[in-house]
Amino acid sequence: MSFPIASIALVNSVLFGVYSNVLLVLTATPYQERWTHPAMYTDIFLAGCMGGFVQSYCLGPFDLIKVRLQNQTEPRLKPGSPQPRYRGPLHCMASILQKEGVQGLLRGSGTLMLRDTPTLGIYFVTYEWFCRYSTPKGQEPSSTTVLVAGGFAGIASWVTATPLDVIKCRMQMDGLKERLYRGVVHCMASSLRQEGPGVFFRGLTINSARAFPVNAVTFLSYEYLLRWWG
Repeated sequence: MSFPIASIALVNSVLFGVYSNVLLVLTATPYQERWTHPAMYTDIFLAGCMGGFVQSYCLGPFDLIKVRLQNQTEPRLKPGSPQPRYRGPLHCMASILQKEGVQGLLRGSGTLMLRDTPTLGIYFVTYEWFCRYSTPKGQEPSSTTVLVAGGFAGIASWVTATPLDVIKCRMQMDGLKERLYRGVVHCMASSLRQEGPGVFFRGLTINSARAFPVNAVTFLSYEYLLRWWG
């Protein structure tokens, strides 16, 4: 988990920075006037999509290393036991570069982009809709509203993201021992044929349980930082 922890600040700053600035370009409305002159949902969706698109290429290498390490099933090193494939995140990155080249470090980034681009558009639209629905017109949402809106935005995004997240993880693990998939479409077709439609929603429950508190705190932090520095 050291790489995700180290990268989360960078990834979120890219996502929210791109989103805020694209929304400012589309609406010409500064943050201070955001609730008195709310943006159109289409502008929010487009800004969120752009943020997701840019974020996916920053997140790709970190996410690949996390997935490879989490799927490493060799037992802890004991006298006489074989060495694990990866001894840590830096060794994992060096091994991927050595065996698969720079392209290997970007494995799954295309699927990650397909996952995050529309998903994060939905993410920001859900958050904005819930805040507006729960707050009198022209007023700023309360901290409680922000927390709940952020949590539900996180769940909504994972409901739409999980099918491609399953494919992304399989593409990232592909080639570790042998190559199983010729591309994203082949991976989807093979998974569907062998395991049925339910395969695309594996992990949805745990992702949703994690998404609510994480995104609630993320949006509360975002709103308070903009208020303090606005």
